[in-house]
Amino acid sequence: MNNHAQTYNNLIQNFGDTLQNTSRDTEKNHCMTTNQITVVNFDTFKDSIVRRFGLSESPKSCDALCYINGQFFLIEFKNGKMNKHEIRGKIFESLLLLTEELKITINYTRDNLTFILVYNDSAQGRHAIDSALSRKAKINDILFGLDGFERLYFKKVFTMNEREFEIKFITKYLAH
Repeated sequence: MNNHAQTYNNLIQNFGDTLQNTSRDTEKNHCMTTNQITVVNFDTFKDSIVRRFGLSESPKSCDALCYINGQFFLIEFKNGKMNKHEIRGKIFESLLLLTEELKITINYTRDNLTFILVYNDSAQGRHAIDSALSRKAKINDILFGLDGFERLYFKKVFTMNEREFEIKFITKYLAH
């Protein structure tokens, strides 16, 4: 087992949760997936860093981290209206936390980390229409201004609605 897999296993022991729980919108009591695989609850991980360093202000963070076949996946679930600047902040601050914890560089994330934004179609208006057109054309259109993150920080970036997430991620990577 490589060092990153071992570190991930340690994170699972301390911050493990189900993918379903990390996808929960507590305000609306809605989960964006029902998948029960154990992942790192990145919010809980971030809270431990806040305590460890005695931070007065908590960084923003994505929701889940999983490690499958030597690849990391950082996942943000967004059930409500999209705020591009908030998402970008979560990405940057999550990257900083992850690179510190795993002792890796951005060069490593560029080759081994995929970012997935899962969004609720009905809350997005125009972006939902754009997404539907992209699906019909069978292209991976990266929505919400996140296309610049691919190749600069991540191996791949995906923006998917809940249904696409079930088909393109859950079925592809998590089905046994």
